[in-house]
Amino acid sequence: MSPSCVAVEQQPLCLRGPLNQQPLRPVAPGVLSDGDTFWPVVDGIPFLRTGRELLRAEVLAALKRGDRRLALAHLLRDQDDWARSPPPDLDQTLAVVDGVSAGTLGLRKAMEQLHFGPVAHYFSHRWSAPTFLSALGLLAQHWDSPPCVVEIACGIGQVLREVVQRGTAGVGVDVVFAKLWLAHHFVVPEAGLVCADATVALPMAPIAGSAVLCHDALYFLLEKRRVLSEMRRVASSSGRVLVGHAHNRLVDQRGIGGVPLTPEEYAALLPGAACYDDSDFVTAFLEGTPAPARAPMALGRAEALCFSASGGPALGSIDFGQPKPGARLKPNPLLVERNGLLQPFWPAPGLADEYACASYLGGHPSLSADLLARAASGLVDDEIALLARRRLLLDLPERW
Repeated sequence: MSPSCVAVEQQPLCLRGPLNQQPLRPVAPGVLSDGDTFWPVVDGIPFLRTGRELLRAEVLAALKRGDRRLALAHLLRDQDDWARSPPPDLDQTLAVVDGVSAGTLGLRKAMEQLHFGPVAHYFSHRWSAPTFLSALGLLAQHWDSPPCVVEIACGIGQVLREVVQRGTAGVGVDVVFAKLWLAHHFVVPEAGLVCADATVALPMAPIAGSAVLCHDALYFLLEKRRVLSEMRRVASSSGRVLVGHAHNRLVDQRGIGGVPLTPEEYAALLPGAACYDDSDFVTAFLEGTPAPARAPMALGRAEALCFSASGGPALGSIDFGQPKPGARLKPNPLLVERNGLLQPFWPAPGLADEYACASYLGGHPSLSADLLARAASGLVDDEIALLARRRLLLDLPERW
């Protein structure tokens, strides 16, 4: 049978076995093989995570019996090594499967019932966070009009959604199947999604000219050199590797986990890359001005860092701050009124501390009923566009 090439809009994604890098071929409904190992595909998402032999066997056995619901529930209980909460039991997970399938369970409730813990708050309000704006600023400043954006550790696909909405194919890779499943059902169903461990290998052939992004995640990954090597391989010599919000080991991270490096250590892994203070890309997004490149030794006090390899100028242009035409914008649910002014109300002390720099969210007058009605109708005039750029208005998924 022919190799498994998943259509991602107009971009074929040719998958390889993560262990032997041989082409994956369909051998049964919901099953791929690389010649050595069988790998399940559930809800269109290949499960290529290594080190999960027992789980993979359980899922394959359920698929062989025709029980896709049980196979899915097994996969949704799998977590990463940094999870702070135990997974739900199998019956609870089956209830999530049924609720999402029936349309009675929304994104936030599904994350809660899957025991995402503090990560659920992060994803629920990521649309407003400085780390999200810096990702969009980094991508925009180095936009080469790629045929595809591949995001490593894509989470629930929020960055990919911005890319796909503007006509570029998106591929998301994450080690946690549940995040990809939520991305597929709630956030970016058009993207190609693959569950795999980038520290082992990216199970795909190179995509010439692609942009390969890892944002707010590289500092968590132990095999950084290997991950970056795989990102360069997939981007090919004509593409671009982008690393965003990589925490700086020289700066107190307020209890945030991971294994961060110094600016010089990151730069040594990305020779020839342009280096930036991550916070400059927040300004770049909000103000429409380019972020200045800096020498690694000048970034000792930067909380987080960004890199682009190659470091050359962008070949195209894109504005992620401009809402897509016809977007039905809603008031940011994070904002509450105090003394006639809107202020963010973060759902957890950790988020409030981490995102204290989000000054763009506070101090604005309450939005009028007329403006909200215009925004909800799909009208995007200058006033609405400015409020969307500053995240007072958001284009949230329908079942947020």
